[in-house]
Amino acid sequence: MTEIKIISKEKINDSTVAFEVESPYPFPNKMRIGIDPGTVNLGIAVAQPKSKIVYLYKITLKRHKKALLRLLDVQQVLGHTLGYFSDNAMAIIEGASYGATYRQVELAEVRAAMMLWFHKYNIEPHIVPPSTIRKSTFGHGRTKNPWDNLPDDLAAAIGAAYYTIPKEK
Repeated sequence: MTEIKIISKEKINDSTVAFEVESPYPFPNKMRIGIDPGTVNLGIAVAQPKSKIVYLYKITLKRHKKALLRLLDVQQVLGHTLGYFSDNAMAIIEGASYGATYRQVELAEVRAAMMLWFHKYNIEPHIVPPSTIRKSTFGHGRTKNPWDNLPDDLAAAIGAAYYTIPKEK
């Protein structure tokens, strides 16, 4: 495996660690937000056009029993980490893994909360299966994390940020 160049790593608060890494892929043509959703661990990657840096956020969410509290937490996290975004931004949210059995209802709720938040701010959201993202970005659908020095949820978020949506036929 290889390592990604980490430029900085900073603990923002008890639940958020921010990273700046050197962009591992060619620049996207518009602001791209990649998300590895989770009920506790959430990864967010922000890649800007012409930027050599990808901004990453590793978020630890509190596990709430009430669905509304989980959804409000997720939307609050998006508001805090994505304070600035360009008009033509696009969000790619990693979808459900085929055969996954745990917390799928909660994850579906998290994805729905994200889709609604992005829609509210006119950011084009897409949910894409993880193996599709990995195959497109990392070259193989089974490659979960090509970097030894980055947590899996952040690697998944980078993969989502750099995923290219196929043109509709």
